[in-house]
Amino acid sequence: MDSMKEHIKTLVKLDLAALCMMYGANKFISSVAPAKNIMKPGTGKYFKWKYGDVFYHKTGEGSPLVLLHDVYPSQSGYEWLDVVEALSKDHTVYTVDLPGCGRSAKPKVTYTNYFYVLFLTDFIKKVVKKRTDIIADGYSSSFAIMASRLDDTIIHHIIAVNPYSFGNLAQTETGQSRFGRFILNLPIVGTTVYNMEVSHSNIDYHFTEEYLYNPFRSNNRYVDAFYEGAHYNEGNGKYLLASIKGLYMTVNIRKALRNLGDKVTILYGQGIDYSKNIIAEYTSVNHKIKVYPIQKAKYLPMMECPKEFLAAYRKSEEK
Repeated sequence: MDSMKEHIKTLVKLDLAALCMMYGANKFISSVAPAKNIMKPGTGKYFKWKYGDVFYHKTGEGSPLVLLHDVYPSQSGYEWLDVVEALSKDHTVYTVDLPGCGRSAKPKVTYTNYFYVLFLTDFIKKVVKKRTDIIADGYSSSFAIMASRLDDTIIHHIIAVNPYSFGNLAQTETGQSRFGRFILNLPIVGTTVYNMEVSHSNIDYHFTEEYLYNPFRSNNRYVDAFYEGAHYNEGNGKYLLASIKGLYMTVNIRKALRNLGDKVTILYGQGIDYSKNIIAEYTSVNHKIKVYPIQKAKYLPMMECPKEFLAAYRKSEEK
């Protein structure tokens, strides 16, 4: 019996030591990740939203245009950096770091599609204050589509960049997804898992193997910005990642998409697997959707080939 007690004490000590090491490592990562200060706010502003301050940058003159990045803790409005200047020649451009991402607040909440629909609706009504066009990357296009369904007076046109498939958007919760969310929400272990997921090397891998058509177009500026954005607010981006892993942001957009008529345009990278199938899904629901491909591009055409992205966007503006 005494031997068993000693074993238990030893295990407890080892567990506590491991937790202390993880805690220290997490604190170290949080302190050094923003060291290059790539994501400095500069002339940006903060929208005082009920779930925390949301960072945005306003530039240019003309009709309003809101830029929404894809939803992942490492992503932010930084992805639009190489096209903002050109877009701002004809538009008042609002580049947003969505809640849970980049320089915005990362509250400990469950992030859902409706959470982002509410944010977008409030942002347009209280900051933009006019009916606006939106360029939305990846999952964010579903927020714009659903926000337009909620209030059809706030959005004029939606340019969806590489929208997700209906199947991806409508996934249902599983035991595995619940477990993934549970782990990430743990205080120390969850932060450690998060830091592994958004490590510098892992982000670099995503750029070279997934995000870009040509991996040689990746550079340290991209990777450093995504890495820094993921670690703002001491790893609290893990709560967004937990909701993503838990499949809490899924939504069926078919009905909303069908009712939007000619208000939607799709720009897509031709290098994405199954991109033609995704386009077929969307156009089968709404045959008025216009589609413009971007050659030799994948998930981040605005970063990989900004000139080609802008050319496709200008085509979408032609009447």
